[in-house]
Amino acid sequence: MPFLSASDNPWLEDAVEGISTQNVYVDPAASGGQEIAEALAGVVPDDGSIAVVVLPSDAGKNNPYSSYILERLTAAGDHETVIVAVGDDLQATSSAIDGDVALRIANENQSSAPSTQDALVETVQEISAETPTSPGGGDAGAGGAAIPLVIGGVVLVAAAVTAFGLIARRRRKPVASTDPVPAGIRLRVNRLRELRADYAAVPGSPVAAETAAGIDALASHVEQLFIRLDAKAGEDQSALAEAEYSDKLARLVAALDRDYLLDLLTRPDLWDAPDERIGEVREALAAVTTQIVDNIKQVNARRGLLFQVSLDSLIGRSELRDWERQFKQSSGE
Repeated sequence: MPFLSASDNPWLEDAVEGISTQNVYVDPAASGGQEIAEALAGVVPDDGSIAVVVLPSDAGKNNPYSSYILERLTAAGDHETVIVAVGDDLQATSSAIDGDVALRIANENQSSAPSTQDALVETVQEISAETPTSPGGGDAGAGGAAIPLVIGGVVLVAAAVTAFGLIARRRRKPVASTDPVPAGIRLRVNRLRELRADYAAVPGSPVAAETAAGIDALASHVEQLFIRLDAKAGEDQSALAEAEYSDKLARLVAALDRDYLLDLLTRPDLWDAPDERIGEVREALAAVTTQIVDNIKQVNARRGLLFQVSLDSLIGRSELRDWERQFKQSSGE
């Protein structure tokens, strides 16, 4: 599969152009688009902080991974929050609040709301409620009106210092992160959790159900490793673990993605040696999880980290090398 740009996806190309001039873009082919656009017009703020894009389900086909469209739209503009619906699949990211919180809000509303329209409206409202109040709001307006009436310089100085502090704090918020999981590793963990839902949705497949549970365990253990490294180990050990698992998790994401293992499980007749390939991925998932658990035990015992898993079987698959490279390119690595 070649690496996709916006020009390779006409829906994405139109969406990128659309949110460059407006806060809500609804593709003409999106189901219920007119009603969705009218509903969103009443809740999306007009200050440019939130962009909402609604695309038909076909726009999600032939992309390297499910968050590709969201990442491209985020990179294309300067909105603090981007919310995307591709068919009935909702995603969101934000620099105004924690990106994982934004994604969780979108996923929960996707599951609980009676329609995509309701899910989008509730997602916008909940993310807006989580977002710190902008320093450009009502207080700033009141301050502006009072300036001609100020007597002496003390009040002006105090107001300037307060405003500067609010702006500086707001600008620092996207940069300062309390997440002990490095950004690149977090991206991989988020993708694993998306894939876990895909495997859990496969009907009547014990292997898919076991894989979903395995992915869930891996994602949780990865987080635990870096949380404990942050609390108990030095920066060199954290950097070592990040270097080790950036590659291994990217390789696993490629192997677990819809175009490989999930396709092998649902359409084995279209592959050569499907059982062998399925076994390789399941073995790799188990091996990486076991190594991470061992690493957590090493951190708890204040010992240096040891890495022994090579994933040689996956490295030998040329198609997986291509998809791993695409994943890294899309994440800016």
